[in-house]
This record gives sequence, C-alpha cells and structure tokens, in this order.
Amino acid sequence: MKRAKQRLLSLLLAAAVSGMFSVAAEAESSASATVPVTLTVSNEYRAVNVTVPAALPVYILNGTVVTADNAAITNNSQTTAVRVTSVSVTDGAYTVGSYDHFTGSRCIALKINGCPTDGAGEMKLIPDAFPDIRAGDSLPLTYYAKISGDAENEENVSAATVVFTISPVG
Repeated sequence: MKRAKQRLLSLLLAAAVSGMFSVAAEAESSASATVPVTLTVSNEYRAVNVTVPAALPVYILNGTVVTADNAAITNNSQTTAVRVTSVSVTDGAYTVGSYDHFTGSRCIALKINGCPTDGAGEMKLIPDAFPDIRAGDSLPLTYYAKISGDAENEENVSAATVVFTISPVG
C-alpha cells in the first residue's frame, strides 16, 4: 500500500513538473501579462515661494539712524500660508550686539518686528511678532538699528547678515 501511495505521489509530482515546463515552453514563443499600475501621492513636501528684502538698509545721516519703511516678506504662493519660524543675525563688518543693552565699538544691534538682537545668533521671537502670512499676502518688516559711535564714513558696508527661516503653515 505504501508503494502505491509513493507511486501515485511520484506521478502527481511528475505531472506538476511537466506542466511547469510546458508553461515555460509556451512563454518562450509569446507571453502576455497584466501588470497593475500603482499610484502613491505624497503631499508632505510643500515648496515655500516667498520674496524677502534684498537688503535691510541702515543709514546714519548727521548722527540719526534711518531704516527703510517699505521692507516686507511676501508670500507668492496661491494656496499655502507661511510663517517665519526663526530669525538669526550674524556678524559682518560690525559685531552684532544687544539692542537693549547696547555697548561696544564697531557694533550694530537690530530690532525686527519688536524682536531685539542679544548678540550674534538666533533672535528670540516674541509672540505675534511674525504672524502667519496668508497666500498672496505680505508681512511688513519694521526694523530699527543702533550703531556704535565709532562708525566711520563708509558706504554699502555689509555690517551684518539677517537670515529668515520661513516654513509652510500646517
């Protein structure tokens, strides 16, 4: 009985193997296959399309510090709101100092939308200083500067650099 079962099992295996070879033989001459097209959409990346001022000019005219009154960040997106998530200021030809406790030579300090520098580095942003900028809108930048009294007659000196980090809302 065992032998009969083994023989039957051998015949079934032989039939299965010969069936595989016949499919392979047919595949050599022609074959068709149905392949699904899978689509994955990921909207996690949203480009930020903004315009920031090319410069934040500061002038000293007869001892009076004057800044621009038309600086703004413009959100050029048609659909996505953005926000300023950080502002940092780095030294240039002048050392960045504390706006609230201003001292030093060849020193500059800034206050942008009410947020003062406390030296070079990231500024501490106060609540509501940089609200969300809706699609197509602008955020005015009101800024003030303090310059040490040893500033010489100079023109177009890169006194410091301001870096705005802007991210999509949501």
